[in-house]
Amino acid sequence: MGTLYCISFMFFISVIRLDFCRSSAAVDYMTEQKAECHYVNGTQQVRYLDRYFYNQEELVYFDSDKGYFIAKTEFGKPDADYWNKNKDIIEDEKSAVETYCKHNYGVWKEGAIERKVKPEIVVSLMPNHEEPRTVHHILQCNVFGFYPSEVEVKWYRNGQEETELVTSSALFQNGDWSFRILVMLETEIHKGDTFTCEVHHISLEAPHRVDWHPQMSDSAKSKRATGIGGIVLGTAFLIVGVVIYMRGRKAKTPFRGPQSEHFIHT
Repeated sequence: MGTLYCISFMFFISVIRLDFCRSSAAVDYMTEQKAECHYVNGTQQVRYLDRYFYNQEELVYFDSDKGYFIAKTEFGKPDADYWNKNKDIIEDEKSAVETYCKHNYGVWKEGAIERKVKPEIVVSLMPNHEEPRTVHHILQCNVFGFYPSEVEVKWYRNGQEETELVTSSALFQNGDWSFRILVMLETEIHKGDTFTCEVHHISLEAPHRVDWHPQMSDSAKSKRATGIGGIVLGTAFLIVGVVIYMRGRKAKTPFRGPQSEHFIHT
C-alpha cells in the first residue's frame, strides 16, 4: 500500500461586515477557500480538492476524482450547479492536478515530504514521595523533536510488552515543524525490574529503545548523593577535630626544669 500525503493551501479568507440600520452591533461573516492535494506513491496517484466554506461550514467542493463540483449543503447547490455548467471552470479545475498539485509536489518534496528528523527520547519516573518498591508508579516516555508526525511508542517490562495500563497524550506540534508525544505506563516496580520505551519512526533504521531501572530513579540518586556527601563532610570534620585536639595537647605540656646535678636547691 502506498504512502499518502496531503498538502493544503489556503487561498484566501475574507471577512464581510454587514451593518444594519436597526441593529446595534455589526455582524461578521467569513468565507474561506482551501485547495488540497492528496498524493499516493509520490505523484502516481493525485487527488485535487477545491473546497469552499462559509462561517467554517463547508458548502461546496470540487473533486478531481469525480470531475465536477459537489454541494455539501443546500446553500452550496446554486454554486455547484452554476460552476458545473461552465466548461472553462471545470477544465481549469481538472488541470490543477498537473499545474498545481504535481508542480507543488516538486517544490515541497525536499522540505516537507521527504524531510525526516529523528526523535529524542527521555524516560523518567513521575515524581512520587515514596521510593519505588511494590506500589503503583507512573513511568513516562517523552518523545519529542521528530518529523513527520507518524510515530509508535511501546512499553516493555522485563522484555514483555505492556498494553493494559498504557496511556498516551495527544500529539503536540512544537511550532518548528516537529512534534512531541508523552506515553505513560502505570505499573508496580520491584528491585531488578527493567522497563523499556521503544519508539518506531520512519527516520529510524531500527526501533530506538531506552531502558529504565529502579536504581536509576532520581530520588535514589539524590539519596545516594546525600549519603556520600554526609560521609565526606563528617570525615572532614573528624579530621579537623583531631588536628585541633592534638595541637591543644602540645600547648598544655607541663614545664620541666633542668635535670642537672649542678642545679642549686634551696
